[in-house]
Amino acid sequence: MGSGGYDKEEVDAFLDVIADDLEKLINRNKQLEEAVAGMERKVAQFDEMQKTLQTALMNAQKSAGNILQEARSQAAAIIKKAQERSERILEDMEREKAHMLSSFSAIRDQIVQQISPMRELLLKSQSLLIEYEEYATKADLAAAAESSEAEKGFPAEERPAEEAGTAAEKPAVVDEPAEEKEGSDELPAAETPAEEKGKYVWE
Repeated sequence: MGSGGYDKEEVDAFLDVIADDLEKLINRNKQLEEAVAGMERKVAQFDEMQKTLQTALMNAQKSAGNILQEARSQAAAIIKKAQERSERILEDMEREKAHMLSSFSAIRDQIVQQISPMRELLLKSQSLLIEYEEYATKADLAAAAESSEAEKGFPAEERPAEEAGTAAEKPAVVDEPAEEKEGSDELPAAETPAEEKGKYVWE
């Protein structure tokens, strides 16, 4: 025991205990500091990851916005092109319609202009046909009358009126002298006066 009343061994033992505790505290503090440093590194890593994710998200949003804007631009261009094409088609159709209407109007006018001359030509043709039929009928009647008179032996101008009306239908039976019958062959129809022939032909 020392002069001051303290036991040296007890003091040394107490100091050893304090030294051990202090060493433990120092080691513990060191461990805590290392843990804190590790956690700080992890936090830094998390911060970096967060920044990376935020950057990626921003880039994705920006890319999506660009893609959406590009899609909208392309859609607007396609719609505009389709509208311009449809307008051109409508304009072409309108021009074609106007051309067709103009051509139709011109053709109609030509037809209308030809109707009157064609009608006149038709009427004239009908008139000529009627005149020809009348001429042919008179010519046939004159030829039949001349043929009948030639067979009977009378010239066309000397035949009785009642026989002239029925000559074309049926030859009349006439009792004539033998010398007149014999001479009837000497009076051909060609000897009928020219004025009488013209009378039957052109009446």
